[in-house]
Amino acid sequence: MTGEQLKAWQARRDYTYDTAAKALGMGRTTYYDYLKKPELPRWLALACAADEAGIEPIGGNQQD
Repeated sequence: MTGEQLKAWQARRDYTYDTAAKALGMGRTTYYDYLKKPELPRWLALACAADEAGIEPIGGNQQD
């Protein structure tokens, strides 16, 4: 996954920077930094796929 693909995921989900960051469990600044990267970690691609599939996080460290 690239930053451009992350941006496309955000657009498909009709998320703002804030709602996208919250959906992925990170801060807005961190999310914005990922948008500029040519290659993103696999876990981030999986998190986006899970979000699109409607899969909720299982327990653990979630941002509210």
